Amino acid sequence: MLEERELYLEAHPTKGNGYYTRDLLTLFGPLEDLKVPRVREGEFHPRLLPYRRRTSIELSEAILALYASEASTRDISRFLESVYGAFYSPQSISRLTQVIEDEVKEWRNRPLAREYYAIYLDGTFLSVRRGKTAKEPVYLALGIRPDGRREVLGFWLFGAEGESARNWRQVVRELWERGVRVVKLFESVLPGIEEAVREIFPSSKWQLCVLHTVRDSLAKVRKKDREALAQDLKAIYRADTVKQAHRALRELEEKWAGKYPELVAKWLDKSHALLEFLNHPKGIRAYLYTTNQLERLIKELKRRTKVVEVFCGPQALEKLVYLMLVQENERLLGRRLRGFAEMQLESCHAPGHTC
Repeated sequence: MLEERELYLEAHPTKGNGYYTRDLLTLFGPLEDLKVPRVREGEFHPRLLPYRRRTSIELSEAILALYASEASTRDISRFLESVYGAFYSPQSISRLTQVIEDEVKEWRNRPLAREYYAIYLDGTFLSVRRGKTAKEPVYLALGIRPDGRREVLGFWLFGAEGESARNWRQVVRELWERGVRVVKLFESVLPGIEEAVREIFPSSKWQLCVLHTVRDSLAKVRKKDREALAQDLKAIYRADTVKQAHRALRELEEKWAGKYPELVAKWLDKSHALLEFLNHPKGIRAYLYTTNQLERLIKELKRRTKVVEVFCGPQALEKLVYLMLVQENERLLGRRLRGFAEMQLESCHAPGHTC
C-alpha cells in the first residue's frame, strides 16, 4: 500500500499524510487496526483493499457460495465464527444477501454508453433447481468501446428452454433500451442473432464467429481430409482483402463441393457474415473474427461457479454471477486492446475529422 501511495504521489501534486486504521475480515482471518496510508489531498485509495467494505471480496463470494448451496443463514453465521473468528448474526447475513439482490438489479439495468465498436453475444449453461434440476443458459454481452476498453454489458436468465432467437432478440432490445445507439459490429456464434440485429440495429453489421465455424466444419469431415481442408479454410479467413477471400472461397467450392456439399454451402451462404471483419482496419481484425474475448470471460465464470454444482434457484445463480462479472468488468475497463488507439489517431488525422 505504501508503494501504491508513492506511485500516486509521483503523478499527483499532493503529499503523504500518515495513516488511518481500519479492520478487514479476510479468508485468512480478521486483520485489526490495519494501517492504511493516506494523502493530504485527492482521492487515493489503495487498490489492494476493497474500498468502503469491511470484508474482502473473497469472503463475500464464500458467503454467497454457501447461500447458493442452500446453507441457512444460521449455518453461515456459525461457519464464519468457527473458521474466521468473526461473528455475523443470521439477520446480518440475510441483510447482506438482500443488499446483493438490490445491487444485482441496479447493475443489470444501469445505463450504457451510446457507442461501442463491437458487441459480442454468447452464452453458457449452468445447473439450476426450479422444482427439478436442469441446465439453463446464461446469456452474456461484452462490448468493446471505440478506445479499446472492454465492458461487461450484462447477463440474462430466461429459464431452461435453451438458447432461442426470441431470447436473443430481447437481449439486443434491452441494450437499445439502456442507451446503446451505435454499434459497428455484433458478433456471435449462433446465426439466429442476425435477425434481431437487423431489426433493432439496422445500421450495424453482423459477424459470425469464424473459429467456431471452422471447428464445426472440420468435425464433419473425414480424418484424412481435415488437414487439407483446414489449409483451404485458412486461406479464406487469413486473406488480406475481401476480394482475396472470395477467390479462396471459390477454390474451396471447386475442390470440396462434390465431397462435402452441405459444408461448402454453409460457407457460401454465410460468407457475408464470416468475412465482415475484413472490412475493418487490419490492426483490430484479430479481435473481430472470433468471440474469444467473451469466451475467456465465460471460461472464468465456469471456473468461479464450479464450487456450486447445482444452484438452488435463479436468485442464487444471479448473485454469484453478478459478483464475478463486476470484478471482471473492473479489470477489463482498466485495459485497452491494442490497435484501437492507433485507429482513433488515424481517424483524427483524416481530412474533415477533428479530435
